[in-house]
Amino acid sequence: MRLSFSNDPSHASALSSRIILVASGALVLSGVLQFATAWVQRHQREVPCSCGTSLPTSPNFEEEYTWLGDDYPPYLPLDLGEPVALTLENSRHFQLDSPDADDEWQTVYPGPNNGFLRLGPHRRFFGISLYHQMHCLESLRQAVNGKSHHHHRSLVEHRELYKRGPQHTSHCLNYLRQTLLCAADLTLEPEIAEGVQNVGQGLAVTHVCRDWSKVHEYVKKNGEDWKEWWASQRANKTGS
Repeated sequence: MRLSFSNDPSHASALSSRIILVASGALVLSGVLQFATAWVQRHQREVPCSCGTSLPTSPNFEEEYTWLGDDYPPYLPLDLGEPVALTLENSRHFQLDSPDADDEWQTVYPGPNNGFLRLGPHRRFFGISLYHQMHCLESLRQAVNGKSHHHHRSLVEHRELYKRGPQHTSHCLNYLRQTLLCAADLTLEPEIAEGVQNVGQGLAVTHVCRDWSKVHEYVKKNGEDWKEWWASQRANKTGS
């Protein structure tokens, strides 16, 4: 194929104009892309991560949001006070399968609401990651015990059957994997005897923790307040 070039000045001028136009468009597009990338990165930095060990708190946080759409905090801004110590140990409680296991595992939840919250003036429904993690741990316990294939009759029981199925078990494995990575516990676990290169079960090691008891208290009271609010709403409807 032969390439031919025109000696016509008007043709050369038009070609030059097109080249300048394309180059200008490319520059503008590049600038837009750079601006968009910078905006996204800045926006991502401005969103606080709920995995941090020290997060801003607010005693009146429910009044600071409308709780409509995306207008709510990314984490529960409770003041948990000073960190607490937890020295790991084996326990005869919270076993894999024992006569008391089901009842004991249920006590990890604050009250009958299984760790769910109602927040804002309209009592919007939220989960909290701590109790989602506990739920997943309990679901894995049930799966290990082979209780994921029980036959149930009621709608609630069928929903529970789905939760204990293979799909839910896989979800829980990955959910716990990611939340453990988020927490990134850096506590050192020494060898059971120096030089053996074996840390055993990691027992008798003290971890520095958030005060989970304050989360428990808050969520329990939130559930109690929700019940009172719901009862008052029903009473008002009945009275009217």
